[in-house]
Amino acid sequence: MDRGTIERYRLALFGRMIMGVAHEVDNHLSVVLGFAELLQLTSGNEKKVQDGAGKIMSAGDRINRIVKQFSQYVRPHEPLVEPFAPAEILPEILVFTKYDLGRGNVAVAFPSVVPPGLITGDRRDISLALMVLLFNGSEAMAENGGTLTLTVAREESSWFFRVADQGPGLSDDAKNRAFEEGFSTRAGVVHTGMGLPIARELAAAARGEIVLENVAGGGCLATLRVPGR
Repeated sequence: MDRGTIERYRLALFGRMIMGVAHEVDNHLSVVLGFAELLQLTSGNEKKVQDGAGKIMSAGDRINRIVKQFSQYVRPHEPLVEPFAPAEILPEILVFTKYDLGRGNVAVAFPSVVPPGLITGDRRDISLALMVLLFNGSEAMAENGGTLTLTVAREESSWFFRVADQGPGLSDDAKNRAFEEGFSTRAGVVHTGMGLPIARELAAAARGEIVLENVAGGGCLATLRVPGR
């Protein structure tokens, strides 16, 4: 058995365990928020105490939202086809990914405005497909850094999520084999070569597609297209 198999099992196992961790965090966080609220209510006119308790409650509420969102995304599930707005998933994706995406001197540019409209599909599966493209783009720039840019557009009856990196681009061999299961241009036990094949499968399930192309001047543009409404 190779080391990659062991590490993939480790990741899968801890993915299951995160649900228990989230439950424990939620229990302890409830105590923190409860006492912060009590402190605020019994502080009288002590403004510093009220302000401090308010900051604890605000930070605690944010942690609570992050834990619940993360738990929702990591939980195994049967696909749920329902309408959702792309603007809803981008903040969630950014919370989950910004630390990893920002490593290696990579700056991340997310759109400040997303067009109105809906997609019908499984929001977690479409989010996962988009995260694959984001992580691939970030890893392509690991050596020299740069800006990873996500743009979102609604054109006629489709939505386009475009991820542009400033890496070296794709060789002919990498472009031809990008969606081949197990193929990876990067070394390391966590690079299983399954990201793009899974992303393409999820896009196809939503009646969409993923297209990869090199950009003049360097870099790769990965486009996730899904039907809209």
